[in-house]
Amino acid sequence: MSLSIDDLKCHNLILLDTISGSKAYGLDTPESDTDTRGVFILPQELFFGFHYVDQVNSERNDHVYYEVGKYLKLLAKNNPACIELLFAPQDMVIFRHPLMDRIKPEFIMSHLCRESFAGYALMQVKRARGLNKKIFNPVSTDLPLPIDCCHVIQADKTIPAKQWLSEHDMVAEYCGLTALPHVRDGYALFYADDCELGQVRFNGLFRSDQGKSQDVCLSSIPKGMLPRAWLVFNKDEYSRRLRDYHEYRNWEQSRNQERYQGTLEHGGGYDAKNLMHTFRLLRMAKEIADTGRPQIRRPDRDELLAIKAGRFAYEDLMAQAASELESIEEGFALSKLQVEPDVGQIERWAIEIRKAWYP
Repeated sequence: MSLSIDDLKCHNLILLDTISGSKAYGLDTPESDTDTRGVFILPQELFFGFHYVDQVNSERNDHVYYEVGKYLKLLAKNNPACIELLFAPQDMVIFRHPLMDRIKPEFIMSHLCRESFAGYALMQVKRARGLNKKIFNPVSTDLPLPIDCCHVIQADKTIPAKQWLSEHDMVAEYCGLTALPHVRDGYALFYADDCELGQVRFNGLFRSDQGKSQDVCLSSIPKGMLPRAWLVFNKDEYSRRLRDYHEYRNWEQSRNQERYQGTLEHGGGYDAKNLMHTFRLLRMAKEIADTGRPQIRRPDRDELLAIKAGRFAYEDLMAQAASELESIEEGFALSKLQVEPDVGQIERWAIEIRKAWYP
């Protein structure tokens, strides 16, 4: 059985309903949408039956509601999105049931926030670095071919197999290979026209399904035939190129085109919106270490919006993020927060809220 957000509202199942996202942070612009986030409770028959629903959200995930059991479990892990609900600015609260007053922050906030806030922010920094690499190091649209990673040994050097074949007026399809003993990915290369017994057919260097096959083809070589050259196939390099090619193509298909175009326009080579939220999370982590609670409505709005606008150099932002992470480590080292949330108390809230709600 599925539930919609309209079902939650129609049957008065919502315990907490808030405006979230950029408007809650004070980072909204005239183009910003209104996101909502909240908590609901299941009807008793669904909770006790086979159709437990732990979350209801819109198709674009701009409206998300957690069932109270899931919400409390996430609080027990110091989940950032759920902690933000706990400290939602009063003017962002659409509705709050008195039962939510049972949930007390002092039993929840802990050193786990160091990982849940700052750790997530660090992951976003890594994503930003990955995006920077993709933008400034695009992968060719040409599918990598195994022969691109083959070299022929010539005296004291190697030359690309393509070049060697071209210089000798040869084609890959007429080549035959046999493995060289004791040489990893090394082969003796023969050519069909060299056979004195008449025209023979070799299997070529690679199968015709290039891009799927990741190894060379071996051929049966007539007795007494001498190799033309020694060939080395760098199989690891070919696998890496093929992996990079497919990862880049998948990234092209799945990336947020609007945000990607914004990245290109500001020229910084990073997802500016992503990095804005990275610094928001870093600052919230530091606030939790120092005061035990995050500031949802951001006092650093202007700076964060400047990051979103791409007004800082990528290298400067990475250096600043490293500095703020170091400050967070120092803050939690001195913090008087409990080491972990009081899971037993949080579980008791779940029981108390359900007992008070269900007849």
